[in-house]
Formats: sequence, C-alpha cells, structure tokens
Amino acid sequence: MATRKSHATTKFPILRISALILGGILVIYPSAGIVSETWFPDDERIERISCRFLLCANSVVVQSARRQLWSQEKDGPQRAIDTFRLALQRDPHDPSRWADLGEAFLEAGRKEEARYCYTQVRATAPHRPTFLLRVASFYFQVGEARNALAITAGILKSVSGYDSVIFSEYTRLVDDIGDVLRYGMPEDRRASQAFLRYLLQAGRLDDAQRTWEWTAAHGFADDALAGEYAQFLIQRQLPEAAAAAWMRHLGTRSGDYLRTEYLFNGDFESPATATPFDWSVLPVEGVEVARDSALPYSGQWSLRISFPGIANLAYAGVSQMAVLKPGACRFQACVRTDSITTDQGIRFRIVDTEAPARLDLTTGQFTGTTAWTRIEQRFVVPLGTRIVQVQVVRQPSMNFDNKLGGTAWIDGVKLTRMVP
Repeated sequence: MATRKSHATTKFPILRISALILGGILVIYPSAGIVSETWFPDDERIERISCRFLLCANSVVVQSARRQLWSQEKDGPQRAIDTFRLALQRDPHDPSRWADLGEAFLEAGRKEEARYCYTQVRATAPHRPTFLLRVASFYFQVGEARNALAITAGILKSVSGYDSVIFSEYTRLVDDIGDVLRYGMPEDRRASQAFLRYLLQAGRLDDAQRTWEWTAAHGFADDALAGEYAQFLIQRQLPEAAAAAWMRHLGTRSGDYLRTEYLFNGDFESPATATPFDWSVLPVEGVEVARDSALPYSGQWSLRISFPGIANLAYAGVSQMAVLKPGACRFQACVRTDSITTDQGIRFRIVDTEAPARLDLTTGQFTGTTAWTRIEQRFVVPLGTRIVQVQVVRQPSMNFDNKLGGTAWIDGVKLTRMVP
C-alpha cells in the first residue's frame, strides 16, 4: 500500500507540471503570431519564418499581393495572382480571398478564371451584401449588366444600407434606365421609393420621370412621394407635368381637380398632404393653424387660423399652388372672423410664382368679428402665366396699435375657369 501511494504522489506533480507547460505554450504560441503580425506587418521574411511554425499572418501576403496588383510593373497582375493564390490556399473558405484572386485575374485579362473565382464568392457568402457587391461589380466590368442587376436587386430587397452605392452604379454604369427598372429593381416599395428620391436629389429629370411612372404603375407611390416628385418638376420649370402627375396619383380622389377646379382640398375635408398642390402651412411663431370641425361653412371641416396678438405680422403662412391657362377665372372663398384686431385683417392673394409682375392681386380684407361671408374675385390670367400661388395674407399695419390678434376661419376655397 505504501508503495502505491508513493507512486500516485509522484504522478500528480508531473501532471500538474505538464499542464502548466502546455498552458504556457498555448499562451505564447498564438501570441507569437499576433506579435509578428502587429510589429512586422509588412515583413515577408518574418512572415515566412512564422509560417514554419504554423503562425502564418495572411494579411502580410494579401497586402503584398495588392501592391503587386496595382504596381506599374508589367508582370504585376501575374505576380499578384500567384500571391493571392497563396493566401487562398491558407484560407480556402474565405470569400475575400476568392474575390481578391478574381480581381487579379480580371486585371490580367483572364476573364473566365475571374468568373470562376466570383462564382466561389457567391457560394461561400450567398447572403453577405459586401461580397455580393464585388460579384456584381465583376459583371458590370465585363459588360454583363443583367447578371449584375439581378444581384443588386436582391441586395436592395433585403437591406437598405447599400442603396447609395448601388444607385450610384446604376447611374454610372447602366445606359438605359429601363434596364434598371426591369432587372435591377425588386418588387419592393421601400427600394423603389429610395431610388426615385436618389434620382430627384441628383437632378436626373428623364430618369426620374420614367422611374416615377414605374413606381406609380406598381402601386408603390404614396402622397409624400408624389408631392416630392411634383415639387421637383416645378423646380424644373414643368408645372403642367407636375399637376398632371399629382392628379393621376390622386385617382378617384381627384374629383373635378384640373377639370373644372384648380385648387385641391379647398373645403379642407381631408388632412393636407405634403405637396405643392395641397395646403401648406408655414410655421410662424405664436400662430396656430388647424382644421376645425366646430362650425364649418359646408361639409365637416374648415381651416382655423389663430393669431396671438403679440406682433405686427406680415403673414403669408397658408398657401397652395395652382396651374392655370390664360383666360378668365373666378376665385371664391368663405371667411368667418372673431375679434381680428388692427386695421389690417385677413385677405387672399393670387400671384404668379414665376413673374409676379404679370399677375398679383388681393381680395378685400376681414377684420373684427364677422359671420360666414362669401367673397368672389374675377380676374384674367395673362399670357405667359402658368402657375400661381393662392395665399392667406395679412399686411403689416402702420398704426400704433398694430399687433394682430383674433381668429379667422376659411372654407369653400375655389378657383375655376369662367366659361365664355
């Protein structure tokens, strides 16, 4: 028994010592690789020595290959191929290594070998947009845009983070926007709206018009997007096209708009939409503007404008644009007021937004307290006038007691052409 105990006592210290030695090796061994890669990142001699102990720093090889690839030396691409192959052999399941080798093959003019590499990129990273974009870039470079567009369409449908990169490639590398819409746009509301907004921001009129038609035809447009598109066309001096696009977007909601009526939502029965062809409200300190159902002139709603009585306002905070043709027109509105102060009250202004000297008129004003009152103003749209702005305005008072207070309501605002 004594002998067996002595043997066991001797055995356990040996095991503990072995464990400590092994632990030390496990700590030191990978640390050596980290040190070599951190302290000697570009030293190929150190990297080769490290590889003898299975401590290869692949980043050193990759950096060397990239220097070879973009050098001015004639054999640079071929040398890069050989070096990238070495990196790939060390890590054959890394899609980056396949993509790097494919890039080198393509630079060397070896298209089919590059194609095989990018096929492996898709196989090893089928759902990673960063690598799929490199595959798409390959197809763009070899003139196979449809293959590239199919890949980018999939990315657009799955994530939004690569929109600007993909849209930039579309505008730079694809000659026909029709190909982008047919092959590069997914059946997806978010992506289609994002692409149209990109084109609007870039000022690409023709592409934006075709993309708007595609987006609207697929049911992906909403009021906000339609409003942005209409504003873009107005800025491009195309007010008629802007109004027509807005009317087609409205569908059954358009009613008589652009047929006999040239203002939209003149009775305020629906909340305003973000478009030049609906009521816009410019924020003014202290002034409150809201739809009001308390006592409308007709229907269920009117628009209430409340003034705080703290400033001598020059006000033009409520407005809407209207596209008109030359000829006789009639403007109508209903107004109610409560305690509107000063000698300058509420009135309407109709002004040519492109050339105010051609057309700029105002209606009579409302002050004090009045019941619902209908006003009418007839005028002639001169030649050259295409788009006007209808505003609710108040001119500053010249009196000592000039701070504007009180409340006004407007309803039943109409702008029509007079039939000869």
